[in-house]
Amino acid sequence: MSIASFFGRLYSWVSRAFAFARVTLANLLVILVVVLLVMIFASGTGRVEVADASALLLDPGGAIVEQAGGQDPLALLSGGALRETPLKDVLSAIDKARTDDRIDSLVLDVSSLGSVAPAQLEVIGDALEAFRVDGKTIVAKSDFYDRDQYYLASFADEVIMHPLGEVMITGYGTFRSYYAGLLDKLKVNIHVFRVGTYKAFVEPYTRGGMSDEAKQANRTIVDGLWNTFVERVAGNRGLEPADVIAYANRYDELLRDAGGDSARLALDYGLIDKLLDPEALADHLKGMTGGADAFTHVALGDYVDPDLPPLFGKSVAVIPLTGTILTGDMPRGYIGADTVASLLADIRDDPRVGAVVLRIDSGGGSAFASELIRAEVARVQAGGIPVVVSMAGTAASGGYWIAATADEIWAAPTTVTGSIGIFAIVPTFEDALDEVGVRRDGVATGPFVGALDPMAGVGEAMARALQSNVEYGYRRFIDLVARGRGLAHEDVESIAQGRVWLGASAKEHGLVDKLGHLDDAIASAASLAGLDDYQVRYMEEPLSPQEILMRQFLDGVGFGESSRPLHGALGGALFGELKDLGALNDPQHIYALCEACPGYY
Repeated sequence: MSIASFFGRLYSWVSRAFAFARVTLANLLVILVVVLLVMIFASGTGRVEVADASALLLDPGGAIVEQAGGQDPLALLSGGALRETPLKDVLSAIDKARTDDRIDSLVLDVSSLGSVAPAQLEVIGDALEAFRVDGKTIVAKSDFYDRDQYYLASFADEVIMHPLGEVMITGYGTFRSYYAGLLDKLKVNIHVFRVGTYKAFVEPYTRGGMSDEAKQANRTIVDGLWNTFVERVAGNRGLEPADVIAYANRYDELLRDAGGDSARLALDYGLIDKLLDPEALADHLKGMTGGADAFTHVALGDYVDPDLPPLFGKSVAVIPLTGTILTGDMPRGYIGADTVASLLADIRDDPRVGAVVLRIDSGGGSAFASELIRAEVARVQAGGIPVVVSMAGTAASGGYWIAATADEIWAAPTTVTGSIGIFAIVPTFEDALDEVGVRRDGVATGPFVGALDPMAGVGEAMARALQSNVEYGYRRFIDLVARGRGLAHEDVESIAQGRVWLGASAKEHGLVDKLGHLDDAIASAASLAGLDDYQVRYMEEPLSPQEILMRQFLDGVGFGESSRPLHGALGGALFGELKDLGALNDPQHIYALCEACPGYY
């Protein structure tokens, strides 16, 4: 070997060694920076400095959601809310403040709170109750209180309202618009194929009002929700349940006897503790926190720690599934079968994931998409990873289909679930076209050519095929539930038929294993996986840059600040239903979709 060759090889070796050292050092520095950032976030208490004797200002705005989505301005047309507050942020802030020595109290401002499911109210109430148990105080404030706002306020030590305010406690109900008369006038034919006595999703397009079976099922739900509300509010305020019911049902009489002074009525009735105008309220809060010049507090948005992915050790992966279930890839606000399957496939290949929790908030959708997701869940289980379902406000029909074969199912007592049944719905316009002189004619080689042509109707052969598909799908749904929950087929059949149940009743019937909330489900999943030390990792599709910009814009200009969405505005109810129907994309037109979920208000 020549000297030149020797030095050439030496140079090459030294170069590679330096390159390796440089890359290794760079990687170590990156890891060090990340660790330092994690330590900073972990040791800090938020993104702002928190003074001693501060209050946490908890002011959830808009809808309480399981998963913050890309905000759609068209949501206003269907009575939706543009502003959203993730439930986990609310619960995280309360729990963090409970053990933060610098936080002495919590000020609950519910004036901008929008739609919130009964099950979500329940878990927030539990968190507020735990905060008080630790010796800290809660003050609730708002100019006006509706039913859900007052439910949360009732957990406070002190409830404050404007001297011209009002507490309006209503019961629960569910109402739908029925379009059969309109469709008859327009000569639009609605072809329905279904299984399930209580599967009433299609009723608005085939009837002029709610069927007796649907009324029976819905009556059970609204009575259960109302009883839960009354008992908890009465207990919080030291009232008799009959007093709360009387206030709700005889409000007009009570208000008349109070001379029309709604604020004084609420105060005398024991629902409110103080009536303060804004200036007096500011002084009261300032004195409560000992601030010399201002109310000393930290806001929810500044106090919640950011979500950081775990770096080391095993984790419990939480996957939020929110919205209508559809085939394909879908943005947040919908449950896309391909989107969820991709997340679950990533989990199967990730050795850091020890268990999975599916947080379901859905009234269902495509039966085919529901099965695609459930099958992918089964693959995760087959790989030795336990899967636990945590039901949020609603997990019914297709939402229950996904959950059916999980290792465990948890629900809140007021979760709306069940609705085990499926249907197919096909609108056609041949009679409407005939009315204006338009005819369809042609030739075909068989009875299924053009059999679903919306301009020509549904042929008899196709109608029989669709009904057979629906009946097979229903039998498969029953089989999955029986197999997944260890029930006899006849027992599942007796509680299926499309009927909706509250979580407490669903547990009695074996559709739900345990009653509890997301934290309970996470702890149980970790236990099933044998994890003593673990981190919680939320896995969801990231928002697109366009969705992020839209959220920032709409939040910045103040949309979604009103306490309730604009029900009925600009034909909102019809627009919303047409929008939902238009999104349905099952290739066989077969759906597992709950009739009224989550429309109990």
